[in-house]
Amino acid sequence: MADFQEQLKEYRLKKRRKETLESIKDKFHRFWMFGTGSTSNDTKIDLQQPSSNKPELFEENSHDESLSSSANELVEERDTVPETQNHTEGNVLKYTLWTVYLLFWITLYVIAIELKFGLVYLMFSALFGIYFNTRTGPKKQNEISAYSVFNKNFESIDGTLKAEQFEREIRYGSGSVK
Repeated sequence: MADFQEQLKEYRLKKRRKETLESIKDKFHRFWMFGTGSTSNDTKIDLQQPSSNKPELFEENSHDESLSSSANELVEERDTVPETQNHTEGNVLKYTLWTVYLLFWITLYVIAIELKFGLVYLMFSALFGIYFNTRTGPKKQNEISAYSVFNKNFESIDGTLKAEQFEREIRYGSGSVK
């Protein structure tokens, strides 16, 4: 029984270390992605379902009442973590980062003006902003584009005014359009 308790303590310690490391990685990632990156809380793991890729810590025969109660305690501890605190923390961090970035940009702009290089800095800043505010990665599978020419069968998104629709409205009135 004492050996079982030691194994359980080791398991809990490893689990806490792993969660702490993942939390630090996530915060670092969100810091460098200007607070706009996705969080690791988006993907939830069901702790009740056994996973085939998890290593077994104990043999099948050693499961007893204390193991199931300890596992239930772990699930309850994980469920009681307040997510609203983490959410507000993330918003404060995001706005603070944007403020720091803005102040940094203004400082560099003032330096560029002093060096008679202000217009060039402003143009490069605009190009930089345009590039990073448009998607630079590939399109997701089955994602519909706003431009119907890029979609399968030239399908348009809802709310698009097409020439055929406009022509029907002019000839037959707005009631003719579905």
